Amino acid sequence: MYTHILLAFDQSGSSQKALDSAVSLLHLNNKADLTITHVSTEKHSLDTTIYDKPRDAAAIMSPGVDKQNPPYMPPLPQQDSGKSVHQLTDELDDALQSAKHHLDNKNIEAQFYPLTGSPAEAIVDYAENNEVDLIIVGRTEKSTFQKWFLGSVSEKIMQSSPCSVLVIK
Repeated sequence: MYTHILLAFDQSGSSQKALDSAVSLLHLNNKADLTITHVSTEKHSLDTTIYDKPRDAAAIMSPGVDKQNPPYMPPLPQQDSGKSVHQLTDELDDALQSAKHHLDNKNIEAQFYPLTGSPAEAIVDYAENNEVDLIIVGRTEKSTFQKWFLGSVSEKIMQSSPCSVLVIK
């Protein structure tokens, strides 16, 4: 069974269904760890303190030598309170807070880890560097033309993932 599940969450209808699927899997294996991420391509600053544990992304996300622009977050400064400050967008903050609220209502614990950069690359890189054995994503809600022109994040993840991928419709 899976021991570390990574859920990509963006508040879309399909990612909400993906969150529900992750909850169902956790009921089957309550020893599995769940990490929820949202990838931001923007760079604003917003102090968020919804995360239960401070994180230093540099220790977890080490870029490959061959990557020019790695999708990882730089080390985060420590405040006097000892909590890390994440540089996030309002949208990112809302997405992770929404997922946290949903899980809190079900008494389910999870780690919340924001990423920046290209969504597919950031998710796959996180999975490669953190012993993730299942990635859960919602199916894209793009039109056929948008998928043809831009590609689908879920398809890109499936193509390059080091582990199993569950795509939820």
